[in-house]
Amino acid sequence: MKDQNIPFEGAIRWGYAFNQWKLGWQGFARLEDNIRALKITSAGGFRCIELTAGTGPWDPLGRPESIAQHFGSVLRFAAQLEDWGIARIPGVFFDPGQLSFEEGHFGLCATARADHALIRQQAGVHARFVAEVGGEYLLIQPFPPYWREGELTASALNAVGDLINAIAQDNQSLGLDTFIHLDALSSLRTAQQIEALLGQCPSPAIGLAFDTAELTIAGHDVVALYRRVHRRVRHFHFKDALAVDTLEEYRLPNAERALILAGGRREIPRWFGELGTGLVDFKSLLGAMHELDYRGWVIVESDRGPQPVASSILLNSWYVQHVLRPLHSRSNPATP
Repeated sequence: MKDQNIPFEGAIRWGYAFNQWKLGWQGFARLEDNIRALKITSAGGFRCIELTAGTGPWDPLGRPESIAQHFGSVLRFAAQLEDWGIARIPGVFFDPGQLSFEEGHFGLCATARADHALIRQQAGVHARFVAEVGGEYLLIQPFPPYWREGELTASALNAVGDLINAIAQDNQSLGLDTFIHLDALSSLRTAQQIEALLGQCPSPAIGLAFDTAELTIAGHDVVALYRRVHRRVRHFHFKDALAVDTLEEYRLPNAERALILAGGRREIPRWFGELGTGLVDFKSLLGAMHELDYRGWVIVESDRGPQPVASSILLNSWYVQHVLRPLHSRSNPATP
């Protein structure tokens, strides 16, 4: 590899998403599996790791209580990470639609105001963890999938906006930013809806997390969309998309399984790919980011990569080091 140290300081700060490994309650992951994943991520040159909120004793890094149980305390865990070459945990990804044994639910809905208090409570658990380890943000996926919610109404959009504002206020008291993530199945579908949501959440501490693959699968031109909403984009997930949902199968019941896992009517074997293998024009996107002076995190992903999972990390590392960083450096000579 060209350079084992992918920078996490400067205009663009690079990190990796731990959900790459899909270690969670469905996999009954052991602690040693998680430790091995962290070491391999570090060996690939990524020095920062974005964790994913989880649940249960079989998700050793999904809750601060589990982390403290396995490592003695949250701060001891952070110190241990440094020994494995991981310098920082910049943030945590939190999806309130996922079940939580600790909070006692099978998934909450941000468009339902009755769920807001418990979502806010659960978000606080992860936000306090991020603050304790010196991180910067909580990343929240607030919208339920379309097949559950249907067409997004103005009242539902207002409810989500109120929840995000409340969580952001809690996070600000901890010194954290709040980023809004959208996925390919989201009930929020259009650029106009994105702008309407951002208009309801005007705080500079609230930003849009821009997921290149999810938005591509949902039918967006990500370069054009980024140019349209760039003033509010504060975070990126960089992963490639191998197909677009041209049949609008996000409407299918249980689309997470029927479309993303099973491939839908076209039997798409895999929707997500390593950087540079699919439909996302990362070179043009990075050019637009430089032109519009983007400053913030770029978290690399390769959701549901091929086996062994480590191959995806190494392929993404190569692309970042040999394609994206040189391109960005030519555009910005001051980039480290």
